[in-house]
Amino acid sequence: MLSRFLLFSIILSLSLTAQAQNRVISTNKPLIDTTVHENGLFNGRLSTGLEEKAKEAKKFKEDSKAFIESLGVKDLGKKIVKTAKKKLQPKDEYVGIKTEIRLGSYGSGVRMTAEEAHVVKYVEDEALSPYLQEISIFDPAQSRVTTIPLKEAKNAQICHGPFKKYVNQKLVEEGFYYMGVKDGRWENYGPENELENKVYYQKGFLKGSYFQYYDASKKKIKEVIPRQYGKVRGTYQSFYANGNLKEAGKLDDSVKVGIWREYHEVGSGGRLKKEWKYRADKFDTADPILIQERDQQSKIIFQTKEPISQHKPVKFPPLNPDDEDSEEDDLPQEEGIVRSHPIFVFTVIPSKNKLAELQFILSAGFMCTPLTPPDIPV
Repeated sequence: MLSRFLLFSIILSLSLTAQAQNRVISTNKPLIDTTVHENGLFNGRLSTGLEEKAKEAKKFKEDSKAFIESLGVKDLGKKIVKTAKKKLQPKDEYVGIKTEIRLGSYGSGVRMTAEEAHVVKYVEDEALSPYLQEISIFDPAQSRVTTIPLKEAKNAQICHGPFKKYVNQKLVEEGFYYMGVKDGRWENYGPENELENKVYYQKGFLKGSYFQYYDASKKKIKEVIPRQYGKVRGTYQSFYANGNLKEAGKLDDSVKVGIWREYHEVGSGGRLKKEWKYRADKFDTADPILIQERDQQSKIIFQTKEPISQHKPVKFPPLNPDDEDSEEDDLPQEEGIVRSHPIFVFTVIPSKNKLAELQFILSAGFMCTPLTPPDIPV
């Protein structure tokens, strides 16, 4: 019995040793037949039909990489990702131009207004467009942003960069300036901080406007047709080849409205040529009126007279019959007071040898003793 137990123990120990040796050997990575995956699912017994497409895509990728490397370009994908990173704009710059902040305030009470504007820091960066008529500047004397003609912009603090306007500590307007003109998105807000208006600009012109040029390089502007919300609406401008303004006015759905002005190309003392008055809006049917016309020396050669209908009638306060005093009530109290009466005087004019009738308003006491007012008992 004991011999059987010893024999069983020896056989068990030999078996465990063999299993341990096999386990150590099996830790090595077994060889995998990859041809099974190339043939398809279940060794080709179930095919998706995309195996050939995958082979073609892999071959195209390898051929493309080899072609690009043959041109001397390496790591093309990495370079594209690197250049695609957005550069952060410095806080004291706008479109690469250094700026300085300006704070202004004016008004009082509920109309207390505060403005936060940025101006160009260095004078050498003031490259203003010759097609501008007015620019926005920060005026330290008024402590606010205002507009001035382009010819007066010398040594002015030209607005450039972010702008915000507050009324009674509430934001009412914000946007960006580019060298004195509106640029980018401009928004207006109501008293409850609701968005009331949003307009997009492009360096002073409405974004989406149609431009015509004199040259193929698109540097000399011929005319600017404004477009807003898909309609021709806004300020129209046309220019001469030298950059001087030729014509300007407002369009309302392709209809001329308001005041339009035409200019001479050159002139001494002023370039205004004609000034027209068009209808008030696109629904008005009034004919245009030529207000004035000037020559190149700014001399007026025509000026229209304003129609009578455009003059505002003088409004007198209505008369109240109860407030009027009758003559009968006034006679007893003004019995001896000096009053004015018309007197006709006839005289001879020797040069013309005829009578001329002149009417003078003379007092009743003229050439006589003035009457004294009677004593009125109190």
